Amino acid sequence: MIDLAKKFKEENIYFELYNHRAIYTNEDALVIKAEQGFNGTETKSLFLKNKAGDNFVYLTFTTKATDFKKIKKIVGQKLSVVKPEDMEAKTGQKPGAVSPFGYKEHVPVIVDAELLQHEKLVFAPGRPDQTMVVLVKELPKIIDVLNIETYDCPVEDIE
Repeated sequence: MIDLAKKFKEENIYFELYNHRAIYTNEDALVIKAEQGFNGTETKSLFLKNKAGDNFVYLTFTTKATDFKKIKKIVGQKLSVVKPEDMEAKTGQKPGAVSPFGYKEHVPVIVDAELLQHEKLVFAPGRPDQTMVVLVKELPKIIDVLNIETYDCPVEDIE
């Protein structure tokens, strides 16, 4: 994993980084959010794979059920969730703390377009004891700087 805080600082991308006890559930996230005082739209990142073993990340709302039929339409192929032990072996990340960005290898990101209507996104930057907040308007720059292939992310519409 790339150190997102370091990279964002180098590239002058606005972010907030919070250190706290490990979070693995949405309930824990709400408690930590209240304790730390950060705000934004809570997200989840699902680490997915296709039949060939290529990986993808699906970034969406923490409370939204995953519509795999819609994902298949967007990407053009069936994707499934990577088993927790396989994901941890490949990325070093634990379930509940998957980062949407920062992979050293090519991992396209499928962004739930509804997220683009919000001001800030809250996510785990690959560690369960950290939370990162970014501005949605910074997504085009993040995508460019990290050279991320995206699906369902009309960044040209972000103001």
